[in-house]
Amino acid sequence: MAAIVLIVLLARGRPRKQAEVLTPDEVIRQQFAAVTRRLEALEQGVAQVTAALPSTVQTVSVVRFNPFPEMGGNMSFSLALLDARANGVVISVLNDRTGSRIYGKPVEGGISPQKLSDEEQQAISLARGRKA
Repeated sequence: MAAIVLIVLLARGRPRKQAEVLTPDEVIRQQFAAVTRRLEALEQGVAQVTAALPSTVQTVSVVRFNPFPEMGGNMSFSLALLDARANGVVISVLNDRTGSRIYGKPVEGGISPQKLSDEEQQAISLARGRKA
């Protein structure tokens, strides 16, 4: 379609625009303006990332344990996933010979409104940078 339009325009004898000749100063001004626009876009992107960063998962901790004496090894674990404000979740997976049970508990400010096991509390403490 574009080729047909081009042929029709050429057939009519329309004068073509001559290429604009820019001085070196104008070229530099245009390049500077383009760099300025890119820099502003990058600054906006950095501001968005900076605003979102506190609510992203920043600390992770895993505590392995054996809740069932009849099983060998520490096949169960508690996993804490926290943001910069110590908000997030602690997930516990209890494994035995018959299957697995998975529990998730919310964490706000390093504490949970639900009762935490010792292993869950240890995982949260480790994720917050405290030795449990």
